[in-house]
Amino acid sequence: MVFQGIWPSGDFSAVDALIVSAIAIVIVFLVLIIVILITHGITVAQDKADSVVQIKPRPENKILEDDKDAVAAVLAATIDFHKETGKNPEVKSIERIDE
Repeated sequence: MVFQGIWPSGDFSAVDALIVSAIAIVIVFLVLIIVILITHGITVAQDKADSVVQIKPRPENKILEDDKDAVAAVLAATIDFHKETGKNPEVKSIERIDE
């Protein structure tokens, strides 16, 4: 056995095996707790960084929040443009023209 050279006595009984197993289990759980604490610290730091950095909508894009029909119309127009020309459209702004 591997532990016979390490174990103080020459005998390696079932009780000794249980002690070694219990120590190994405790070590595994301590490592798991350390990993959990590290990942928790990382998520807390990411949440803190996300709360500091907020992307605010530009005022000219206010229509995106208010008018879902305008957004659908722009999407349809860009898809149609791409199908006809093969170019990638770039939307600069959206405005509703009242008739």
